[in-house]
Amino acid sequence: MDAKKSFCYTRYMSILWRYALHSYARVFLLSVSTFIAVLMIARFKEIARFTALSGDFSMTGLFILYQIPTILPIAIPISTLIASLLLFQRMSRSFELTALRAAGMSLTKIVTPPLFVSIFLALLNFTLCAEIAPFCRRASKTLLYHETTSNPLLLLQRQKLVKLKNAFLDMDVKDDETIKDMTLIVPNVGTNRLSLISARKLLLEENTLIGKELALISYLPTESGFDPLMIENQQLMSTSAPLLSKALKRNRSRLDVNVLSFKMLRLYSKVQQAHIECLRRMTLSLAVFSFTFLGCAFGIEEGRTPSKKNLFFALLLTLSVLMSYLMGKGLKNSVVLSVTAFLLPHPFIWVCSSLHLYRIARGRT
Repeated sequence: MDAKKSFCYTRYMSILWRYALHSYARVFLLSVSTFIAVLMIARFKEIARFTALSGDFSMTGLFILYQIPTILPIAIPISTLIASLLLFQRMSRSFELTALRAAGMSLTKIVTPPLFVSIFLALLNFTLCAEIAPFCRRASKTLLYHETTSNPLLLLQRQKLVKLKNAFLDMDVKDDETIKDMTLIVPNVGTNRLSLISARKLLLEENTLIGKELALISYLPTESGFDPLMIENQQLMSTSAPLLSKALKRNRSRLDVNVLSFKMLRLYSKVQQAHIECLRRMTLSLAVFSFTFLGCAFGIEEGRTPSKKNLFFALLLTLSVLMSYLMGKGLKNSVVLSVTAFLLPHPFIWVCSSLHLYRIARGRT
């Protein structure tokens, strides 16, 4: 009889795991897909800017593909919360949870399948945060920089997209490789004066920019109080096209800590921002387990007319984690305060969820 009971119990647990994991994974994948779509729409301006500068749909597709791993570290924790919350709400409303408890299963065993999966999702999220997302950020910045550096005439034609500010530009556009009657006035930072460049014709041949009937009016730095004016006229001029693109682009790609892999951040052990960035990535991974635990505990509805206070309390805890995460990112000057902001909400969620499950198991509401 004991062997038969053990076999039946194992079979029931296997059925429970398959059912719980299937329902959890279905909602989780749907939530992740929705978050990716919404956040892609939020980055539509950046994608449209790259498309206008590149003009190559294959490069645009690659640029969009690089954006997905940078979205997933935020989308995965929120999706685990939604998946676990909806799973246990449905099990409560369909009385499946009541049937399982009447069959002798404890709440600990019932919530084990989604918690077990959340550990693997946390490891996956850490891999995304530590290695894949930084690589995609570097690759997307490199791709954007390369595509906008190859053709300076394209940058001039679409100056609003490359944020060419505090400048006056007038020209007659023929095509992507030819410009006529160009007049460009830009501020000279070194002399605090304006500089003027005019050209009868500009054309691009491979990586060489050729200018015809070029005129340059600028000022030379001086300490005498006078303004030495420099005027230069050239019948024919040629220069490297990428050099002009670098001069036109005001916002160049910079190496930031969020584009460094976890191994590279460990090399900067003496840099304060490196410690905060490492902690931020570990916190995003830890949030997967915390949000799943929160959804499992507060997704259980008690009684025939369940109260909404559990849902509001879960929402309040979720907002506290998100606010603490933003505070931790903002407290760059204090490692102690940043560590406190990043880590403090998670033990609090674990304690609240454990106490809530304990009250439900004891029949207290």
